[in-house]
Amino acid sequence: MDTVEKFEQQYVALAQQYEVSEVMTPKSKLIFILESPHVSEVKNGVPVAGPSGATMSKKLFGPEYSHPLGLLLKKHQEESMERPSLDVVGLLNVCDIPMQSKPYAESDRNANSELLEHLSKIRTSNQKTPFKDNELLAVQQLILEKFRNRLKAISDRELTIIPCGRFAQKFFQLANVSSEKWTVIMDVPHPSYNSWSRERYQDAINNVLDEFNRHKI
Repeated sequence: MDTVEKFEQQYVALAQQYEVSEVMTPKSKLIFILESPHVSEVKNGVPVAGPSGATMSKKLFGPEYSHPLGLLLKKHQEESMERPSLDVVGLLNVCDIPMQSKPYAESDRNANSELLEHLSKIRTSNQKTPFKDNELLAVQQLILEKFRNRLKAISDRELTIIPCGRFAQKFFQLANVSSEKWTVIMDVPHPSYNSWSRERYQDAINNVLDEFNRHKI
């Protein structure tokens, strides 16, 4: 078994229990790209189901909306009601399984320690492209190909694509998928640590809000 196949098998095994797929419908127009699921996301089965999602909701819908964006979208889909401000939003992770070890049960961490160690290193090494270590390269290529395929699947749709944070921006550029139908907003920070309210990022956040308001009409 070669290196790529070994890590592919570990990924597939973990995905059976820990995968968090995108939230997207035919009405989705504004697609936020995030890094990977964490504890809250695995528990609820949707991206940005924790504090980062709450930051996004408050910025998009107003300070009275304290529920994480992922949970709002999950409830919205379950109720199948028409709400223009929620209909247009979609969520997509670069990696559909957690890149940190905390969400995993100890037995799964032990059984897949190599893959999880590499995912953690890739997550925290945004400045390193490409990696010199062959195993790190193999794991990066594994998640990159899966991400690239998800982007290709929506390349024929008129969308605004928003990679949030350096990790998502790096992988969006590495994926090298483009479309004449896309508007891409770069330089938007990851919504963790209330960064969407920091003065230094307000130009980028205002661009997001302009696109959001344009699509939800």
